[in-house]
Amino acid sequence: MHSIVIERKKFGPIGWCVPYEFNNSDLEASLMFIEKYLNALIGPTMTSQNLPINCGVIRYMVCEVQYGGRITDDLDRELFNAYGDDYIRDNVFSNDVVLTKCPKEGSKENIEYKMLSSTHAQEIKFYREYPDTM
Repeated sequence: MHSIVIERKKFGPIGWCVPYEFNNSDLEASLMFIEKYLNALIGPTMTSQNLPINCGVIRYMVCEVQYGGRITDDLDRELFNAYGDDYIRDNVFSNDVVLTKCPKEGSKENIEYKMLSSTHAQEIKFYREYPDTM
């Protein structure tokens, strides 16, 4: 999500209504929050059960507080929250979740980008070799 947000800056007013200075400190602050949140869920008092991860909490802190603290335009906030809804969700780590689809050049098929486990070695190989075919 961070790389997409940074990439959109290159497109000027088409990317964001207002130019924002998103940088690595936004990413680092978000990662520190997520790490502390996850550590708190499995804290020292929890011995037999772990608390469930609440993606709504993570999404709010990342999209509205960490990055959202810089966003002043309502349309930009809506766009960023849409990214948060897409990338920070409960089932994001399951193998069947498609993160994004993009059209395959010269074909009606789409390339689907998913979270892959090590058991998907053939798919991982495809993604690594595909850019060389262009």
